[in-house]
Amino acid sequence: MLKIKFSNVLIGVSLFLVSTALAQDKTRSYLTDPKLAPREHNVDFTHLRLEVSFNPEQGLVKGKVTERFVPLRQVVDSIVLDAVNIRVKEVLLNGKAVSYRNDSTNLVVYTGTPLSWGSSDSLVISYEANPHKGLYFIGWNDKNNLSRKQIWSQGQGTDNRCWIPMYDEMNDKVVSEVLVTFDASYKVLSNGTFLGSKDNKNGTLTWHYCMKHPHAPYLIMLGIGTYEIKETKSKSGLPMHLYYYPEWKDRAELTYKYSEQMVDFYEKEIGVPFGWESYSQIPVQDYMFGAMENTSATVFGDFFFVDPRSNLDRNYVGVNAHELAHQWFGDLVTANSDAHHWLQESFATYYDMLFERSLYGEDSFNWSRRNAQTSALEESKKNNYPIANSEAGSVRHYPKGAFVLNMLKYVCGREGYNKSIKAYLEKHKYGNVDSHDLLRSFEETLGFSLDWFWEEWVYKGGEPDYSVEFQELRSSSQFLVKQVQELKPTSGLPVDGSQSVAVTNDPFVSDHTSAYRPAGLYKMPIWFEVHYQDGSAEKVMQVLEKQSELVTLANPDHKKVDYVLFDPGNNVLKSVTFSKPFEMLRAQALKAENMLDRFEALLAMRPLPLDRKRETLLQVYANEKFHACKGEVIYQLAADDDSRSISVLNRASVDKDVLVRKDVLNAFTEKNKSVIFDMEVLLKDSSYEVCALALEKLCKYNPSKTQYYLDQTKGIEGTVGRNVICKWLEIAYASDGNKKDVEKLMAYSSNSYEFRTRANAMAALKRLDYFDVSLVDNCVDGMLGNNSRLSGPASDCLTYFYSQDRYKAQISTYLASKTWNSWQLKKLDAFLH
Repeated sequence: MLKIKFSNVLIGVSLFLVSTALAQDKTRSYLTDPKLAPREHNVDFTHLRLEVSFNPEQGLVKGKVTERFVPLRQVVDSIVLDAVNIRVKEVLLNGKAVSYRNDSTNLVVYTGTPLSWGSSDSLVISYEANPHKGLYFIGWNDKNNLSRKQIWSQGQGTDNRCWIPMYDEMNDKVVSEVLVTFDASYKVLSNGTFLGSKDNKNGTLTWHYCMKHPHAPYLIMLGIGTYEIKETKSKSGLPMHLYYYPEWKDRAELTYKYSEQMVDFYEKEIGVPFGWESYSQIPVQDYMFGAMENTSATVFGDFFFVDPRSNLDRNYVGVNAHELAHQWFGDLVTANSDAHHWLQESFATYYDMLFERSLYGEDSFNWSRRNAQTSALEESKKNNYPIANSEAGSVRHYPKGAFVLNMLKYVCGREGYNKSIKAYLEKHKYGNVDSHDLLRSFEETLGFSLDWFWEEWVYKGGEPDYSVEFQELRSSSQFLVKQVQELKPTSGLPVDGSQSVAVTNDPFVSDHTSAYRPAGLYKMPIWFEVHYQDGSAEKVMQVLEKQSELVTLANPDHKKVDYVLFDPGNNVLKSVTFSKPFEMLRAQALKAENMLDRFEALLAMRPLPLDRKRETLLQVYANEKFHACKGEVIYQLAADDDSRSISVLNRASVDKDVLVRKDVLNAFTEKNKSVIFDMEVLLKDSSYEVCALALEKLCKYNPSKTQYYLDQTKGIEGTVGRNVICKWLEIAYASDGNKKDVEKLMAYSSNSYEFRTRANAMAALKRLDYFDVSLVDNCVDGMLGNNSRLSGPASDCLTYFYSQDRYKAQISTYLASKTWNSWQLKKLDAFLH
């Protein structure tokens, strides 16, 4: 049974929020942010009509864009548009030609007669461009004609300006309309409603798409390729258009498995209907990120479009849910500057976690939260940026921000949180927001004063670091909690350093001398639990806000304590030092209800000798269901030669959870060769990643059977990136020197293949120290491409060979023999020097 007590007069976190008032810090200080303020602009663009065609072999864009706008200033005599390396042919203002200045970054249009308030005006710009960002031509330069041929866009951050002259910032929204003329044998996708296509009687069609509501310019998208489309609807009737490659029709059902269910889940959870007229998704080759939440039309990397075996290693579910959540958080409401980017990514990350919880359960959700916490704490070792800062970085914008949102729900309650989010979205629908708009929605909806929460978790960086001690007395139990983090100005420390904190010599006497909470200390409600050996338990919630606090739980029946928990379930983002005796850790690992509490107990056992913890670890493995706890046991038993530990490793190699099978392979080293025979079963594993890793490790630790292992895996191509065959060819060539194997790797490194295969092949050739002039051609092509996930491996491979005197001259001769344009020369010069 569980008895619950509340500290002092608190009867819940919500009551605490309205009943407790604290003096404010004397001064507040924040890290400066160069992108805090929205960009200035003197006109408000309202409608953008793009008419565009292409010469894909030349990477050429031919366009005409019509942009309607209203002046924001009393007098407007010039308008600045973003236009990176765009060659403007003509500019019309209200139907008349006007003068303009066109350089490598901007188009400045001079109005002639000044425009003024109350007018409604339009620009028509005819232009050409060969963009290196924003719009990508895939496969059109493949000499072997093996690659897919596609054209697709990636507008975020502000790259649409490289192929469309426009005001390309997030703080202005337009209703977009796109007309694309292209080869009739292809499919074309853009934002909004497909209004139809026109046959031009010359082998081309003109496709026409139009939005009904305004959205940010960076969300304008284009996707062209060879596709079929699965048409479906959500329960609410939202039309959904799911694109797939015709030869991958058998993968479409698995890839898009939960798409309709996600829309239903979000509309119910968020309480606001999907804000756009339809929703499309389209896979593309050589995409440099995971996916992009273009309004009503998500683009994603085709490496997520997988078969059932690859689905075990990586699938589209999480990315699908993340990008769909952006249709509310980022598209429906958009941050007005980069300083508030977390309002988009943190929400999308968090709502993906919520959806995945509905599929995979509470343990999976909690494990995601713990990974978010680990990432956030590691990031704080580098700098102290808050999540509401343009320089915060992806760890804070994505996982840390998601954790903060879950804490906000923990503080306000699920119903209060959801009501406030609904009000926030409805108030700012199709508009721009900042972090204070979100705070105001909570304050106006619930009547809470949450300024303290924003100060701690949104506007300031860092996390609390708690030192916890436990003392069992005759008729009570006591927790001593100290906040031991460094008090920095950007964590709230007064600039003049005047605030002091009294210290007592008795560690179990709490300090109550502060007149107000010292800046830099955190104020959060935290639960404490004491579990007794008779199976009963008691818990209390207390708001911690002082540097040192004592929490007491009565034990009038003198029960024997089994184990204790500080913040059970890890609801608060923090570091904790809390030493516990082994018997308490053992009880916690075996009995705690929350998986995270069991895992933390296992983690605390790492320094202990095997003889002390072996029986407990074996028992935990027999009881556990979740992969993380099983994996921690595997890690600690991996070097143990006890037959029972070896038996655990063998059972793990056939565990139904692929993550457990990966854990045992990762733990497989020179020290535990005795389990090699049992590991051989993983060569035929249903997971391609397991298969490839098993092949690599078995050949490394038992080289006498290399040929047998190669025979067992021959003909398996693997998942995206051809991971198994690339590893197979590498090992086979190292084993017998067959030239055909390395020639296949060389072919895989060419632009006939997608970037993951190319990167895997280049890495294999580098490890083999195999050089060929054709490899230089392939690496240079990869280096000069627009995909950073290929340019890095390509540069690493070429640098490796260029650093060797025997190859340097050949590489230099190759580079000197080619004709390069200025931007290519700049990249190559950086490589050479």
